[in-house]
Amino acid sequence: MARNKSFTFQLVVMGGFIFFFYMFFALATSIYRDYKLESQIQRFEQDINELAEMAQQKPEDVMYFASKEYKDRYAKESLGLLNPGEKLLIIPDEEQVIERGPVELMTDKVSTSFVLEMSNRQQWWQYFFGQTLSIKLPAQDKVEEEVVEEEIITPEKIESIIDGDTTSGDDEVEG
Repeated sequence: MARNKSFTFQLVVMGGFIFFFYMFFALATSIYRDYKLESQIQRFEQDINELAEMAQQKPEDVMYFASKEYKDRYAKESLGLLNPGEKLLIIPDEEQVIERGPVELMTDKVSTSFVLEMSNRQQWWQYFFGQTLSIKLPAQDKVEEEVVEEEIITPEKIESIIDGDTTSGDDEVEG
């Protein structure tokens, strides 16, 4: 009988260890599942915050893209247009030939290094008050140039070009 009690005691202890390990395993997997779920919730909350921030930015973007400042910038950068009275400043590359003088004459040839050696203040002084610094690409083959009548671009024409309107601003009559 004593042997039977010790065997029963061993079975109870063994069952207790098995139950303990099962509970420990269940607890560990539950904690791991909760950790993964919590990290996924945090990731979703970050995504929601980013999307909400983007949604708040959209009306501001729409207002900016509809503004005259954007249309003017787009016309200048993408279409190469200028407002009336504006001048384009071109900074030459090393392989370009620079000519100095009034735009009509352009007789004095100046090297790029000469222009680059001038101080910034001198270059601006020459640009606004002195002779014009113009650049031309190195001569390839002389081709007969056609005289093209320049069209005056008004802000209304720029807006119509940006908006994709093909009609010109001359057709409109202001009342």
